[in-house]
Amino acid sequence: MPDTTPTTRGDAPLDPGLLARLAIEALERTAFVLADPASEPESLPVADTFAQIDFSGPEKGGVDLFASRAFARNLAASILGCDPGEVSDAQAEEALRELANILGGSVIRELGGENCQFSLGLPRVGAREQDGATACVLDAEGERLEIRCHYSHAA
Repeated sequence: MPDTTPTTRGDAPLDPGLLARLAIEALERTAFVLADPASEPESLPVADTFAQIDFSGPEKGGVDLFASRAFARNLAASILGCDPGEVSDAQAEEALRELANILGGSVIRELGGENCQFSLGLPRVGAREQDGATACVLDAEGERLEIRCHYSHAA
């Protein structure tokens, strides 16, 4: 059975705070979407839109996004420069997949450091159950974005 103990890069483990920071920076940099760690995650809308991306290298794992449909629409609208009401479900899912791609890249940079020897898969729509994953919930203008990252030493 593979070792599922989270690994660290130097003294900086991939913890919920770091995961939140990576997501917040990606949202601000790519879509001008403001988000903060949720102080009351239970008050946010439920996640009904999902995206995931896998990575492999010295560690093997993935990044999963769980978002409210309105978050995904707002994200797509910001990227496309249109009103959220003009965004189709397909465009909202594509925007969430793109965010998974960006966050996957940020995570492997954190895990791999300067000499990053990781491969990043293709982002896809879907949800998977993850016990023991590093997780954070962000409040993005009243909408939910939950990020979960799991990884272990590659066999």
